[in-house]
Formats: sequence, C-alpha cells, structure tokens
Amino acid sequence: MKTRPYRRSSGGFTLVELLVVISIIIVLAAMSFGAISIATKKKNAVTTLTDVSALSRAIDAFYSEYNKLPTVGSSGDEMVAEGQSGQELLKVLLGKEDTSSDMQNPRQIAFLTARNTKNKKQGGLVYSNGGQIEGMYDAWGRPLNIKFDDDYDEEIQDPVTQGGTVRQKRAIVWSFGADGKFGDNDEVKSW
Repeated sequence: MKTRPYRRSSGGFTLVELLVVISIIIVLAAMSFGAISIATKKKNAVTTLTDVSALSRAIDAFYSEYNKLPTVGSSGDEMVAEGQSGQELLKVLLGKEDTSSDMQNPRQIAFLTARNTKNKKQGGLVYSNGGQIEGMYDAWGRPLNIKFDDDYDEEIQDPVTQGGTVRQKRAIVWSFGADGKFGDNDEVKSW
C-alpha cells in the first residue's frame, strides 16, 4: 500500500509571500508620494499664476481708467505687495483708499479681484484680524513682486532674466517660485 505524503494546509502565507506583498505596498506608497508632491507643486504654481495675473490686470485696468499708473513707493524700483507701499497699492486697486483730496482712485473702482485668505501660506490677499490689508502673497507665503514702467515707454528691465527687457507692459508682477530665488526656471511671471 502506498502512503501519501503529508500536505500542509493552505490556511496561511509563507514569509516570502508576505515580504513580496509588503515590498509591493512600499513601492506603491513611494510612487504615490512622488505624484502627490508633483501635484502640490503644480497646484501652487497655478494658484500663484492666477494671483500674479489678477494683480497685473488690475494695474492695467487702473491705467486704462486714469491714464496713469498708481504712484506708490520709490519710482523705478521693484516693490513687494506688502509693507506700506504694497498695502497702499492694494488699497488703490481695491477701491479702498482713505478719502482725501489726493486720492489716486477717486471713483473707488475695485480693479483687483483676488482670493482672500487667512494667512500668507495660502497665498492671495491677506487681511489682518482688524480687517486691514496685510499684502498679497504667492502660494509659498512670500509677497508678490511688482515693477512699474515709470517712464511710460512700455519697456521694463526684466528682473528675472539677466539683461532682458519686457516690452509692451505698463507693469510686471512675479513670484520667485517655490525656492524663493530667481534663475532656476520656477518663477511665476505675468509676462
């Protein structure tokens, strides 16, 4: 009579099978983390581009209405959309200037339509708890940069490209991107 060999019941997994499954899960998790990181960077760039474009269009609309650029800060210098000059510019473009004889936007037209957010890290227009404008920020929490065509020749020295000139613009707006530095092609620009 023949004896049958002992068969192990198939109720569990071997150590090799468990290690293979765990390895697959780790690989899939790593791939999804990379995809999420790329998607977040893209979302931040698109959000910032929306804000940069809105601010640039608001300055153009102000020029079309009043045939002049807003006068804030130092002439010809780059400025940021926070601090005294930046807040003054935003008030002018939002039609929220204090009433006075030297108002730049006496019709109080709201040229700027932008996202209102609670903190700088979300980007957009940020107001303080008291309702005062703090500034306008990119999606990485840094203020947007602005440069006006102060001599009205529609040429502005490109602050991002060495020796470059931006033509046919009254003002340019930009963010230095995720790393906060220029020169590595992650800048978000209005031109």
